[in-house]
Amino acid sequence: MKTIILMRHSIPMKKDLPTEKIPLSSEGKELAQMKRNTIHADRCFCSPYLRAYETALFFSDAPQIIEDLHERNVGDADHDFWLQQYENHDYKNLNGESLNEVKERMNRAVQYILDQMQEGETALAVSHATAICAYLLNFCEIQVNDPKEKTRRILFHEKVVMDSRIDPTNSFVICFDHGTMTSISFHH
Repeated sequence: MKTIILMRHSIPMKKDLPTEKIPLSSEGKELAQMKRNTIHADRCFCSPYLRAYETALFFSDAPQIIEDLHERNVGDADHDFWLQQYENHDYKNLNGESLNEVKERMNRAVQYILDQMQEGETALAVSHATAICAYLLNFCEIQVNDPKEKTRRILFHEKVVMDSRIDPTNSFVICFDHGTMTSISFHH
């Protein structure tokens, strides 16, 4: 059995910077510090985006950056497409990625992590809400509850795993047996 904890990064600063360069806010650092003692992992991986890397540093002195864990590239977004992406997983903006494309990228990242792990180990992977949801589309049904609030209902084998938002430092604990996903749980 191998366990991967897919965690959303902590609270970012509200800054007008390229998305990959947005750091954690002081509140985000405090939240990550509080979570530090609740998650125990043998290995730590993260998105190359600064807010994810800074979150991972609270759990490891040397998190391994995996490019494929980065957030969805929204491209040239000229309208709110949040609901549209869940109605059509192939939808994408000009120069952007669809949820299906992000799912394939996240599949590569998770497979890489699993290949690095020994049996019985737990790995923390700090990523982003949309990227995590795209990965979950492999084995979960995702229903949109409220597009304005970005709330989702996520079901695994018709059982509700989550029925809320994916807030900063929320995580999904996913267990794998010989490479096959066997269970998933959501943690606030």
